Amino acid sequence: MLMQQMIEFNALNNPASTALLAGDEVLSYAAFDQHCNQLANGLRALGLQAGERVAVLAKNSPRYPMLMVACMKAELTLVPLNYRLAPQELKFILEDCGASMLVTGDAELRAAADASTATGNIAHCYTLEGTRPGWQDFATLLNAPCERPAHSGRRDGVVFQLYTSGTTGLPKGVMIGHEQLTNGYVMSNHIPPRCQIGHTGIMPLPLFHVAGLAAALFWLCSGYKVQLMADFVPQEIVDAIVASDSCDSVLVPAMIQAILAFVPDIQRYDFSPLQRITYGASPISIEVLQQAIGIFKCDFVQGYGMTELSCMVLGLQASDHQRALNGEAHLLRSCGRPLPGAELKVVDDNGIEVASGETGELLIRSSTAMMGYWNQPDKTSETLVDGWLRTGDAGYADDEGFFYIRDRVKDMIVSGGENIYPAEIENVLFSHPGIQDVAVIAVPDDKFGEAALAVCVLKPDATATSAELIAFCQERLASYKTPRRYEFVQEIPRNPSGKILKRVMREPYWQNTERRVG
Repeated sequence: MLMQQMIEFNALNNPASTALLAGDEVLSYAAFDQHCNQLANGLRALGLQAGERVAVLAKNSPRYPMLMVACMKAELTLVPLNYRLAPQELKFILEDCGASMLVTGDAELRAAADASTATGNIAHCYTLEGTRPGWQDFATLLNAPCERPAHSGRRDGVVFQLYTSGTTGLPKGVMIGHEQLTNGYVMSNHIPPRCQIGHTGIMPLPLFHVAGLAAALFWLCSGYKVQLMADFVPQEIVDAIVASDSCDSVLVPAMIQAILAFVPDIQRYDFSPLQRITYGASPISIEVLQQAIGIFKCDFVQGYGMTELSCMVLGLQASDHQRALNGEAHLLRSCGRPLPGAELKVVDDNGIEVASGETGELLIRSSTAMMGYWNQPDKTSETLVDGWLRTGDAGYADDEGFFYIRDRVKDMIVSGGENIYPAEIENVLFSHPGIQDVAVIAVPDDKFGEAALAVCVLKPDATATSAELIAFCQERLASYKTPRRYEFVQEIPRNPSGKILKRVMREPYWQNTERRVG
């Protein structure tokens, strides 16, 4: 089955049901599918051929899922771009994927795209804000015929190419196809309660993230009313919940905390329409969970996944949360058990599976695992080994099959749901004229779970302040990647082979915490 076929089924059988809602804009399933057909035909009229890459740099709006589905119908590959990236980072991705087309949102995002200097090599540059110098009007693509475009029926094409950073500091293009997405859809539908047509899914996560992308797509396949938020505003989330008949939402714990902290008199709202909150990217403390359940009075589900797995593959179900609240609090430190179609095992440094309770690296075998990294076969073979995907997360599984993360095999930092790789930051800081040596590590952060700390050695007679280095990084990195904390030392600890002893560096900051991740 092709993903768009499920949406076409909804358009045929529930044409008047609302597919997308964003502010005052409402699109029925019939109108949404028609626009997707027109857009797909418009893309083909430009001469784009199957497999070519269409990049999108925009915030959430109805045009985003429209472009997602239209690319499926036209057999093109969509490349969602993180709109928080710096121009240099955008340049690398646009050139790496060989984008034939770029669609941008507002003036700020167009400026970032122009500043990347990559647009000069892209054949088709369109903006969602009408015609602008150097940019064509996206709306003109919807003037094409509304007939469903012919499709080869092949399932082996790349549907999405999402970029994730790596320990080398260079992003990798994760290729996801119809099979991975269809299996993910089936997998997610086994999380109770089952999806219902007309139910609202409130989406504040950006659609360039695999969590937001997959959830929004799966909701559309199930006939949901998908309510898109361009930005995360706590009050707007609350207003959307209380205005709905019944709804779910997908949030990261930092968002849940913000809603509880910044919505005045939150206890006075009637949250009875809210059926479930699915959260992920980081665990939630029992204190915040207890407060949230007391306020929202809905089910909570934690999902574990990663870009390379297309969607969540482990789930801590609502019933597991209730067990935790009823005396088994240790379950809240778990990220759950495998969903149908996924398996886990924990292995030692030699790849040998360890016994229950012993710590090792988590490997996942799932029908949702990526097709591979774009043009990086060596990296693909390092990550996909004999059908198992190496997650880079270290932890253990208990006798019930719950997995508990203790640390990360890789150095990745997860801050407020965003993946940050120290090598990217270190590469930038090494280019500062005053930096002789640098190591970036994760330290605990009350708000975001983890934060980046840059430990710097200055060159002889050089001077640099934290404020100066923040400004230096902000010119070259996305804001969320820029460290706000710096320490200046005489020497960075290394082993005899010269490898930085980051575990030793992190220990003083984490010694009073049970987990070595936030």
